[in-house]
Amino acid sequence: MKKILFTLIAFATVFALTGCNSCTQTFKNLESDFSELDRNVTVINGIKGDTLFSYSGPCYISDSSKPGDVTLIYKVGKKSKKADFVGDHIIFIATEK
Repeated sequence: MKKILFTLIAFATVFALTGCNSCTQTFKNLESDFSELDRNVTVINGIKGDTLFSYSGPCYISDSSKPGDVTLIYKVGKKSKKADFVGDHIIFIATEK
């Protein structure tokens, strides 16, 4: 019985320590999706330094986003829009207001 309890506690501890970062991002996205978390977003061409996209307001960064492939869902007025940024040379900067 003690071995089973110890094993369950060990798995719970490992899960809690390894899942924190992704859980935090998911919770921020849920907050953004339901209570419109405001962010400043800038996408820059990493080679030329040109600003490709700039947005300030409520938005959602897709959970499936990864380096080189970022999906942003944002609002213009009451209409939701989606922007995909794909490439190795983009710099995606998102800060919370």
